Amino acid sequence: MLGEFLGDDTLREEFWQKAKTNLQAGKVRLVFVADEIPNELRRVVEFLNQQMDPAEVLAVEVKQYTNRGLKALVPRVIGQTAEAQRKKSSTGRVNRQWDESSLMQELQRQRGTVEVDTAKAILEWANGQMPRMWWGSGSLNGSVYPVLDHKGIGYSLFGIFTDGNISLSFQPLRGRPPFNDDSKRLQLLRRFNEIAGVNLPDDAIDRYPSIPLSALKDKLALKKFLDILDWFVHEIKTEAI
Repeated sequence: MLGEFLGDDTLREEFWQKAKTNLQAGKVRLVFVADEIPNELRRVVEFLNQQMDPAEVLAVEVKQYTNRGLKALVPRVIGQTAEAQRKKSSTGRVNRQWDESSLMQELQRQRGTVEVDTAKAILEWANGQMPRMWWGSGSLNGSVYPVLDHKGIGYSLFGIFTDGNISLSFQPLRGRPPFNDDSKRLQLLRRFNEIAGVNLPDDAIDRYPSIPLSALKDKLALKKFLDILDWFVHEIKTEAI
């Protein structure tokens, strides 16, 4: 159903990147659904909804009524107390659309000049090899994911975040040739592990592992990282169907 709603692979990729950004920022809604919400659970839900920000915790009680072969479902939302709504409306965070300038400014504020220079070097490489940029809209952390469009498929290997981390998108590559082959993703992962200070477990080929920008502050480490990206692009252009 989600695939039908999102359509092409590019939109799916952007959807999951936005989902990841929201999870990292704590912008989630947790919903309990039952035909009857006991008083104990209601008190817990109301307490959590007042205390958690920007996360929202709700319960939905769906009572069923039947008469002469007809059935009616009557929902009731629990947890949206006046106090919780007041706190979230007054302190709620607003998403912002990041760009290169704002991302670098925030990265400078959080991490410093060395990591800003490293990020700029990576994006300079990306402008020539993976030129389509997907900029995040997180309220707290900014992000950018360079994308390579090849034969109708969007490839995004990594994202740079303002908290000083590089997120590696191994999981989406499972559906993109030639990296839909587990051994190919494992080969890619082991290339990253050749960088000093990087030690990703083998099972990370199905996840979103991260490496710190600080691991690439050495010129040799940065060169190795960019060489891996060059190899990644070469493998796509020569083998992808």
